Parts: sequence; structure tokens; C-alpha cells
Amino acid sequence: MADKKFYIHTWPTERICAKFKSDLTNGLTTPTARSRLAANGKNRFTFPVKPESKLRRFMKNCFHAFGLATLLSSISCLFLYNLDVADDRKIVPEYCISGVVLLAAFLISGYLRYLQENNDYKVVGAFKNLMPMYCTVLRDGRKQIIRSENVVLGDILMITYGERIAADVRIFFSNNLELNNVALTGISVPVVISPEVTHVNKWVARNVGFACSHVMKGHGMGIVIACGNDSEVGVMARLSMGTRPTSRARIHIKQVRIYTIILCAIMLFGLFITVSMKSKFEKMWIEYNVGVAVALVPLHLPVLVYFGLWHTRKKLLGMGCYVRNMEAASTLGKTTVICSSLIGTLTMKEWRVSEVFVDGELLRAKEIDVENLSSSFEKLIQISVLCNDASVSPGQRGVPKMLKTLYGSSFDKAVYRFAMSIIPDIQHVRHNHELLTYQTYNSMDQIHVTIHKKVNHIGLIKYLLLIRGHFSVVLNNCTTYFIDREIVPLNETHRDTIRNEALKLMMTGRQSYVFAYKVLSQEEHTLIAGLTYDFNVKNSESFRNRLPEIAHSLHFLGMIAIYDPPVYNINQAVEKCRSAGIKLVLFTRSDVNFSRAIAKTVGIIGPDHETVEDIALRLKIPESQVKRSMITAAVINMRNWHKKLHHQRWDTKQLLLSHPDVVFAEIAVEQRHMIVEVCQELGAVVTVIGSTVHDTCAIRRANIGVAEGASSEASQSCADIILVSSNFVTLVAAIEESRLLYENMKKALAYSLSSNTAIVLIHIAFLVMQIPFRLFLVVYLLLDIFVSMVPALSLFYEPAEENLMRQKPKISDDYVLNKRLVFIAFIQVGVIEANVVFITYFVFMAYNGFLPRMLIGMRQDWYDNFNNDIVDSYGQEWTRYARQQLEYQVSTVTLLTLIIMQCANLILIKTGRANLLSHGFKNACLNIAVFYLIGLGILLSFLNIPEYLRISSVFCPSLFLYIVPSLILLIVLESARRYLLRRFPDSWLEHETYYG
Repeated sequence: MADKKFYIHTWPTERICAKFKSDLTNGLTTPTARSRLAANGKNRFTFPVKPESKLRRFMKNCFHAFGLATLLSSISCLFLYNLDVADDRKIVPEYCISGVVLLAAFLISGYLRYLQENNDYKVVGAFKNLMPMYCTVLRDGRKQIIRSENVVLGDILMITYGERIAADVRIFFSNNLELNNVALTGISVPVVISPEVTHVNKWVARNVGFACSHVMKGHGMGIVIACGNDSEVGVMARLSMGTRPTSRARIHIKQVRIYTIILCAIMLFGLFITVSMKSKFEKMWIEYNVGVAVALVPLHLPVLVYFGLWHTRKKLLGMGCYVRNMEAASTLGKTTVICSSLIGTLTMKEWRVSEVFVDGELLRAKEIDVENLSSSFEKLIQISVLCNDASVSPGQRGVPKMLKTLYGSSFDKAVYRFAMSIIPDIQHVRHNHELLTYQTYNSMDQIHVTIHKKVNHIGLIKYLLLIRGHFSVVLNNCTTYFIDREIVPLNETHRDTIRNEALKLMMTGRQSYVFAYKVLSQEEHTLIAGLTYDFNVKNSESFRNRLPEIAHSLHFLGMIAIYDPPVYNINQAVEKCRSAGIKLVLFTRSDVNFSRAIAKTVGIIGPDHETVEDIALRLKIPESQVKRSMITAAVINMRNWHKKLHHQRWDTKQLLLSHPDVVFAEIAVEQRHMIVEVCQELGAVVTVIGSTVHDTCAIRRANIGVAEGASSEASQSCADIILVSSNFVTLVAAIEESRLLYENMKKALAYSLSSNTAIVLIHIAFLVMQIPFRLFLVVYLLLDIFVSMVPALSLFYEPAEENLMRQKPKISDDYVLNKRLVFIAFIQVGVIEANVVFITYFVFMAYNGFLPRMLIGMRQDWYDNFNNDIVDSYGQEWTRYARQQLEYQVSTVTLLTLIIMQCANLILIKTGRANLLSHGFKNACLNIAVFYLIGLGILLSFLNIPEYLRISSVFCPSLFLYIVPSLILLIVLESARRYLLRRFPDSWLEHETYYG
């Protein structure tokens, strides 16, 4: 990223002023600012057009998928009801009931789909709220309060406590100035601002104030170097406004769109033909067309999908995973690549002291005996809390000492908390060592310096210089070594030992700093006398210039290392991802060596995988001689990629394809977005975990965006899932739950669609064989809601039958209604159920005098309302009223037959491959559903409501004995299929019949 704008903060202020034609004393002139505003535009982010209204979005969801077919069916039913009213016939409530129920199904389905949508526009509000409304600038030599959107490049911005910065500024004057980037990073840590150039990276340097940052302390002045979309937060906002990838649930809706269009076209054509026919059976044919549509349209599908998503969302919330976008609960299980940030998700974000190097020995913090400490150790701990910015946060009276919240940087807080267990009263120690001046740690100098004044019990004043910093910097200024109250010369052997220990700690992911001190002479104290720790230009420069004159001949004390422990069970979670076919990609702004060490600790770089540095170290050869075929992991310093972004895309693609483990360190915002896009171009389903505004664009671009619990508002606004516990292990468990949702969704569909074959074949027999066998619209709805939908909901509580995290993600065959599920539901189980329905129908009709051969071709005479003398096989005459009563009983018999078959099917569908007895019957909801079906069957056999429900009581126990052979056949076929699937895995039978 070799853009000169990226390093403009390192330029001298005179050069920046010359570039923007500004002046530090007078600022811009009004005409210059006006022309620049007209040329470059307002200082605001570019947001997408406001989304459609809620009503419009709701209506669009209503007409999705099967909605149009359901609406046409409802209109047809109401049309039939209107025919009855217009003809002054006896009004049949069946059509009115069916029309209202179908209309309700149409609206409810749309509403459920509307609830599943994610409100992506919330991220716009999050970025809008970041920018302040007004700011103070210096123009024409005087201060002016203007709207923040009118700030232009080169403006001199006045920065004061309590405000938010309106643009990216290069600070050239500061007086005790502290900024907080919590709005951008999600982490509330104050940053001391100084005009000095300390690093080429703007986010590491302390001389840049970013747009939307909060001013916590002091005041200062800065020249605007970037505004609007070109500012750091503007780049994040622009990348975060892209279009989201389609979720799995939306893909499934598109899957049935063509089927819906064809079905609606057939319905409209049939309705047109029927209405145009002026026959006495016109009404019956309209009802027949509506019946076909209701039979072919699974009205319960939106409810099943919504309930499955809601149930999984509820389970994930109990695990500490809040699902904002319900459709993400389904897409998450499809993940093939996880791009995770380093700190927080993989680690506990609780830095603690791990090792202490003192008296020439490396001690582990857990093994230190507090009761028997050497004088060197005690002095090191004392100096570590003096050369330290951490403090106890106010308002914690009564909180135990070791549980109090601390305020400061990660290292300072870790050392302070460690010292609390050794030093009884740290505040007393600090009070006895008055702080005179200091220079905070920065990446350029790599040291933290404090000067203290101490008065002993006889009134003698002593001035102490304390230094903490990187070993390579501090050791160069040390000449002696403090060991057991003695000061000995620091020879090369000591130096090599310290360097080796520091390098070992760095390679294991530790952050370590060495400590040294010096008692200042009177002459040395005179050099810094009168200087304070206020960071204005004069004092800061003078203190920094005088520091080398006194920071020499230091006494080396020791070294303290801290680490951020990985979350519990992180290695098992990473191994689960590997076995599940999920590639792990780590991107972080941290140092390369630190990133590599943490990646190895948490298992992102596996124990059998090596980077080019590891191989070179093991073989003791230069890195340039390492063969590419030997490299199995890559840790890339993205800051060294000085090439165009499209070249970086190509290199990233090669890295992802050639290395199983990849870590991208010191990464920029655009590079995060680019990596996610490259993964998706390679066909991956990407889940991104992040917490800061830096991660927002990647979270937004990902298929599943995951924000940590303590993250920025912008990150949470565009995330699909929020990890309340900020734990990677929780996310892996959520992926497993999402996969279970997908498996159970298929089982629920396989169960609920099985009865449709019987309904369709009844219509075909009615049309082709002209058998007087049809079901009423209300019966269809009873079957669809109470027999198919309600018991199917219990399948979402079914536990996994095998380890889902040992299966590869279903990408190429990501269809709920795949050909194998259709085969089982409609062909195997559906045909058997249809066969049983026809058997019970013919047997029941034979009991009532109509033998099967007589029923074929009887449709026209049967439904003739003026034919009251149809003779059955035994010579009995049947009136139209008697035949209608028999039809109601046939409806009851059909319902009871399907209930019995679906009861067996519900039990069998619990598993797709596993042995039913081994799997067990622990699903209490499914067990209740079985008893529910039995109770429903008993109720229907005694229920007699022909007027409204078109069913009548039937008592014929011997009739259902004819179901037993087919029931046994269903059980045997399904058990045999499951046995063969277990016995011969990956066989043709699995490819053709296993829908899991």
C-alpha cells in the first residue's frame, strides 16, 4: 500500500501546509475553502439510498415463492363462496373458511419472511452517528464555528476536551491532549497525542487524530489531511455499504420460484377454462383446480422455516451467541472459511504476567514464591509500577483488590495487577516517588521514561530515572547489572543471555519489556529541571533532545513478559473446524512474530505445519533457500505488499490455494475486504469475526458477519451474529447447531411432504379414472396444518444422529428440496401412503355397497345434484344427500389413514442413516407429537361436523386392519435402506436416497 497519502502524517508541517496552501497561524482563506468544498464535495460519508418502506418490504415478501399461488387459491375460494351467495343457494361455509384461512396463510407467510430479513440499513445510522455536527476551524486568521460537513483539506482544526474530531488531522500542537478511539476500535483506551513523528503507520503514530475520535483531555490543533470518504473511517464506511451476499434461506426461496411461476400459470389457465365453461359442473371444477393448487403448495413451508430458524436462534442465545439476522442461523452451517481477528475471539483478552527475568534467571509467574523474594525482584516490581501508567478505576469501593478494574494499556494493567499481589500499597510507593516528567512509550523510540523525586527519612532528595522498553534499545544504554543488592558490570555474556531470552519469549507470543534505572546526578537533574509532562511542542522536543544526555550508564534490573492466554478448549474448537472442512484464516494488525506465535498457540497453524521461517530455523539455512513445496503455512506481513490492489488479489488467491494455514499480519482495512472477496471468488462461504470499525467492511462483505460482544456500534450494526462471550469456541458450537438445523429441516420437510403424493394421486384418479373420490378444501387445510405441520415442528428438537463436525460443508448440493428428498418423500413413502389411502377408500366404499369396478367412471353421475337414484352393487338406491354424507365419512377415513401412516413416518424419519433403536427416543417433543397424532385420530373418528369441516364420525375398526401390511412394508423398506446406507457408505444407494 505504497500510497503517499498514507504517509502524509510523517511530513513536516511546512510541507503539508504548502501542499494544501494553508497557514498554521491564519488557516485557509474563505474563498479557498469555498472553492475546495465545491471541487471535493462535503465532508461526509456516501451512504446508499434509503431502503423501501416497511409496508413495501412486507408486500414483496408476501408475493415471494408460494405466496402468489396461495393468494390465487384464496381468491378462488372466495369466488366460489360468492357464487353461492349470488345464486341464492344454501350458503356453504367451507369456501368462506378456506378462503379466509388461505388469505391468512398468505399474509402470515409474508410476515414470517419479513421477520427473517436483516435490516442492513442500521449500519448507515451507526456511521452517521459517529460524525459530529459542528466543529471549530481557523480561517482568515480567526476562529469560526462551522458545520462539520463543510470542513475541507488544509483546514486548521481546533481540538478541545469533550469534542469529537470532524476529519483526519495531523497534530502540530498539543497540550496534555488525549484521544479515545472507542468509536472506531470498540476499545476504550486513551491515546496520548504528541506532534512528534513516531511511526509510518497512522494507527500506531501518536500525531494523528482520526475523524470521529473523542477528545478525552487537553486541547490541540491539527491540519486536516483527509476528510469525507478519504478519511480512515470514511474508507471503512464506503467498504461497509456494499451489497450483502444472498443467504441460504433466500437461495432456497429462489429454488422454488420457477416451480411457483409454472404452478400459478397452470392455475390461472385452469381457472380461465373452468369459468368459461358453461356447464353444470363449473363450480366443482373450480373447486377441483383450487384443490390441486392447495395440494401442490406446501402452506406449512414458511412456518417450518421460520420455526426452525427461531428455535436455533433461541438455542444459540443460550450459548452466548445473539443472532440478529435469523437467516444467518441457517447459512452459518454452510461456512467453509472463517476469517478471525487475533485478540479477543481466540484469546481471553486478559493479559497477565507470564515470566519474569531477574538475577540472570527466567522465572515463571505461577511458580514465584511471594514469601521469599530477592531484593532484585522486589526492586524490579517496584520500578515496574512507577514506570507505569495504569491505575485503579474510580468507584470500586468494597471490590476485592485483585478484582478491581484497571485503567491503562494492556502491559501496564498486567504488570500493575501482578504487583498488587506483591506490594501491599502501590499508591504509597507512588506517593513516595513523586513523578516529575515522563515520555510515554511509542513505536519509534520504543521506550517509556519517567523521572521521579524521592525524599528519604532524613530529608535527602534523590532523583531517579526509570526506563522501560524494547530490549534492543534499553540494553544499548545499560552498563551495569543489578543482582542481589550488588551492581556488577553488564558484560557481553549477560547481554547475549538477555537477548536470547527476549527472542524466545517473543517467538512464543509474549510481549516483553526490560527495565533499567539510574540515580541522576545534580548536573543531570539540572538538564531536565523545569520540564513537565505536558505534551506541547517546546517541552516535548526539549525533553526528547535532552534524554540521550542523561539516559546512559543505566543499571539493568530485569525483564517482564506478559501474554494473553487462549480461550479454554480453543485447540479442540480449531480441530473441529479442520475436521469439518473449514479453513481458518487469521488477519490482524499485530506484529508478524507475535501473530505467528499466537497462531501456533491456538492451533491456527497446526503442529505439523511450518512457515518458511520455521523451516529455515530447523534446517539452519537462509529463508531464500527454502523450497516452496516444503512450506505448509504462511504468515504474511501485509504492510510490505507495496503493489496495486489487483496484484495483491492474485497473490492472496495463490496463498489461499497453496497453504492450508494462512495468517495475514499488519493488515489494512482495504486488504481485509479484499481477502474476503477473494475467498468468495474461490467459491467459499465466508464467516468473518471482528470487533472494530476496521473489521466492519469485512463483516459486511462476508456471508456471515460476526461481531464480538464488546465491539463498536458500526460492527454490531452490520453483523448477522453477535458473540456475547466473544469466544471462538462458541462460534464453532453455533456452526454445529446450524448444521443440525439444516439436517432437521430436511427431516421436517420429508415428513410433511409425504402425504402430498396421496392428495395428488386422488386428483389424478378423479380426473383420469373418473372415480368419485375427492377431498374437500377444509380437509386439505386440516391435513396440511394439523397432520403435516404441527408434528413436523417436533423434528427440530431431534438431536444429531452423527458427528456433524466431521462432515464436509454442503456447498455443491445446498438444496433443501434435493432430488433424494423428493424421491423419499414423494416416491417411496408417498406412494406407499397413497396406496394405503386407495385401499381404505375402496374397502370402505365396498362396505357401503360400491365395489371397486363400479366406482370407475361414476364421477359424472355421482356429482349430479339432480340424480337421486344411483344404484350400488347390491341394488340399493342412493340420493344426492346420502352420497354427500358418505363423502364426509370418506374424508374422515382418508384423514385417519394418513394420520396412522404419518405417525409411523414421524418415528421413522427421526434418523436419516442411523439405527432407530440405537439413536433412541430422547426427543420428548416428538414423543408428544406421536401421542398428539393418536389423539387427533381418535377425536376425528368421533367428530361429526359435516357442515363446517366436511367430516363425519366413522366407527369401523376392522377397516384399518388393511393398513397393517403397508405399514409393515414401510417400516421394512426404510429400515433396510438405513441398514444398507450404514453397511455400504458412499454407495449408489446413498447418492440416490440419502437426503441428509
